[in-house]
Amino acid sequence: MKGLFQLPPRATKAGDLSLVNKLAKPTPASKGVTVRQGKGIMERIPSIRAMANRYLGQYADIYKVIQDEKELEDYITKAIEDGELAIDTETNGLDFGDMVIVGLCLYSPSQTGVYVPLNHVSYITMTKLDGQLSEQFVAEQLARLKDTKLIFFNAKFDIRVINQTLGVELIPYWDGYIGARLLNENEPDNGLKALHNKYVLKGEGESFDYGSIFKGIPFSHIPINIAYLYAAHDAVITYELYKFQEPFLTKDHPTCIERNLQGVAYVFREIEMPLINIVAQMEDTGIALDLEYAKGLEEKYGQELEKVEQEFFEELAQYKDVIDQYRKQMGPACKLDERINLNSPTQLAILLYDVLGITPVDKKSPRGTGEDILEKINIPLTRILLEYRRLQKLMSTYITKLPASLNPRTGRLHASFNQVGTDTGRFSSADPNMQNIPARNKDIRQMFVASPGYCLLSSDYSQQEPRLTAHMSRDEKMINAYKQGKDLYAEIASIAFNQPYENCLEYVNGVYSEEGYRRRQTSKAIVLGVCYGKGVPAIAEDLGITRQEAQKVYDEIMFHFPGLKQFMIESQNMARELGYVDTVWGRKRRLPNMQLEPYEFSYSGKVPTNFDPLAFDQEVSNEVPEGIKRKYSAMLDRASWSEKQRIIAQARNEGIIIKDNSGYIAEATRQCVNSRIQGSAADMTKKAMLLVGNDAQLKEWGFRLLLTVHDELIGECPKENAKQVAERFSALMIEAAKDLDVPSKCDVVITERWYGEPLEID
Repeated sequence: MKGLFQLPPRATKAGDLSLVNKLAKPTPASKGVTVRQGKGIMERIPSIRAMANRYLGQYADIYKVIQDEKELEDYITKAIEDGELAIDTETNGLDFGDMVIVGLCLYSPSQTGVYVPLNHVSYITMTKLDGQLSEQFVAEQLARLKDTKLIFFNAKFDIRVINQTLGVELIPYWDGYIGARLLNENEPDNGLKALHNKYVLKGEGESFDYGSIFKGIPFSHIPINIAYLYAAHDAVITYELYKFQEPFLTKDHPTCIERNLQGVAYVFREIEMPLINIVAQMEDTGIALDLEYAKGLEEKYGQELEKVEQEFFEELAQYKDVIDQYRKQMGPACKLDERINLNSPTQLAILLYDVLGITPVDKKSPRGTGEDILEKINIPLTRILLEYRRLQKLMSTYITKLPASLNPRTGRLHASFNQVGTDTGRFSSADPNMQNIPARNKDIRQMFVASPGYCLLSSDYSQQEPRLTAHMSRDEKMINAYKQGKDLYAEIASIAFNQPYENCLEYVNGVYSEEGYRRRQTSKAIVLGVCYGKGVPAIAEDLGITRQEAQKVYDEIMFHFPGLKQFMIESQNMARELGYVDTVWGRKRRLPNMQLEPYEFSYSGKVPTNFDPLAFDQEVSNEVPEGIKRKYSAMLDRASWSEKQRIIAQARNEGIIIKDNSGYIAEATRQCVNSRIQGSAADMTKKAMLLVGNDAQLKEWGFRLLLTVHDELIGECPKENAKQVAERFSALMIEAAKDLDVPSKCDVVITERWYGEPLEID
């Protein structure tokens, strides 16, 4: 193909109208674009060509469009000989409920980048264009790649697209997105082009993305003679990013060994990459909702919301005189509605701070109305307002939104899961965010139900993070407690409070013990506080006890469980020395702020007050003298927050800029243990997903994985197979934790709905 300025291929007179209609629909990638958009696109074509030429014109005679079956067959044959092939897909949007594959982007190292158009339509007539290959033929060619290393960027999306539209399940060998997240989870931009520009082009390339060229136009409407450049280029840079990452994530490569990345390489190859297809299958399966139940919840919570709103205005009535006085005083400038809008931060701020005269409780947000601030104000009015917001969030985020989010084709909810969505390696999810589904409010979770004829099976690790803490701390008493089948929190409480073990259990022989519960909760809060990086003040606040009481128990636990204290010290020292901490299986969490100096000094450009221009023997340097650094550092170390600001201002007047890093260091310090424990928990749960998702016996019994929520896996199977599936499910999860020095425990609950009543299974 020569240049960028050829006419688009002639449109066909007939075709698959349903497909054309899908391609013409507005999509998430093309907000505001309607079916009758021909004239708008025609007007923009010259600028689109110019933009494409600017960024990609140099490849016009290099990249190719494949519009002939024999040419694609030969390309795939050569790619198989190469042993590697980068693949990217172009679609009409991001919604899998209405997904159409528009084209396929390919690149193998002995060939050029190519684009295979499948479903482009004329931007004038909205009919399918000539010169495109059939989905069936392309599917047949992709099916030949089972022994070829397939390279992707964000592989889960592409393999789902190919599976759903072409009916071929591909197994990815490399995912550049996951590789980037494992090599630097603190990367500011994880986009393909940004990463390629930074690491392959060394920052010397131009940054651009789809939006900067096509600005919301569906890819199906882009002329093929322009689209091929952008599309083929994506496959090429996907491969180039892979070649950059490969030495770092190949465990026996000298670069990997030199950078001490063998553990990261293990996580990449043995955990994250094999997990992609399982997560894709989980998303494709989705989960059912009970719409009648959801409708009942909407009525129930709607009534509760109205009741709480009424309570708010009843409570507000006692302030009528002061509110009337404020309105009279402000006159036309009054921004307080006659009926105050509970959803308006501006009006609530006026009410709380201007009308009621409440003293600000947060220096950073003196007029704030966030939940944490309302909790600190803690008057009847704010407590009612907090309840109003809680109910409103349940309604808008879950009760009304989830039923509206069902896929119209499957009638199921298909959440999106990002397996490296958090910096510690845990899953994140969206549409909806399953990690945030309220655990304490069983009503919401009970909206999720098994398919007809099926039952839900939910399994989570008992005390997963404390068990990992025991393993990583190597504390003998903690390890022995688990080996003896004891409750760790009760065992710790027994030693810390100098009480018999039975006196620290919540239930003894089925009888509830208030004292046992209190002791156990205290030790639990401290152990989890260590895991989560909480200090004694935060633990005391969680427990509702004084700092002195919390400190006393904390000190007892640290004294009697020295491995726990040593684990904290070792984790912090590791981060200070190496800049990262690691998990049981080798994942790294980089904490560069641990290596910062507490205070950084520099001159502002203003001449220091003690500089003598006549002292010619005085060394002139841009470096602040060590003596001055020590003086200010000593002052700052002893100072409160407000005193620090005064000292820093004083130094500034003397021409010295002081950057206080103590807050950054403190935050990183809190993350040292937490990152190791949470990251290990993420790895452990993912290893369980691999065993469960790939188990042939579970598949034979009809089990399918539906959700992962922190340390919990939820699946479903036919009711008649529930008992054997539950036993196998639990055994596989325990097997995933076999590397630990402590035994693991998993209890599978069989229900018809999430958090529902357990079913009696014969």
